[in-house]
Amino acid sequence: MALCLMLCVAGLQSCTQDNVHMPADGNGQEAWETYTATFPGQLSTTVPLMEGHLQGPVQTDMAVQVSAFHSSHSGYVCVHIPSFSINDPFVVGLLGKAIEIGAMKIGDVEYAAFPSGGGYFRKDAFEVQAGEYNVRGALYGELSASGHLTLTLSYRPGAMPFEVVSTFDTNQ
Repeated sequence: MALCLMLCVAGLQSCTQDNVHMPADGNGQEAWETYTATFPGQLSTTVPLMEGHLQGPVQTDMAVQVSAFHSSHSGYVCVHIPSFSINDPFVVGLLGKAIEIGAMKIGDVEYAAFPSGGGYFRKDAFEVQAGEYNVRGALYGELSASGHLTLTLSYRPGAMPFEVVSTFDTNQ
């Protein structure tokens, strides 16, 4: 029921609107507002097809933002992943340069709140422009009741014939 109500609130489906106020329902319940939450942590990126050749996952410290968000209400959010590089020596040797993934702004990500706190994130398919690459992939994750965020992105940058997997984990 709450998810159905959230689908009707167009403001929550936009990446560009923060602090959207939900009107009080017919029973006079108080309105709540969404916000942008920032989660500092580390992004760990690997290329599964090349795992035997890589020196390990490429680690990048960053802060992921989730906008149009209210952690205790289900709805649609926007996940902002800052730009990062896949600069493993094997990748640089193979391509002659690091793979530079531009910032990704992934909209209409489903957020389903758990009754006990936290919730999960899900976007089965997304397509965004990330710097020079048109990136296609999927995003899944979970927010614990204590605020620990994990996200996994499986994607293909541009016309690359292989999948890249990046896992974000907060510093908590």
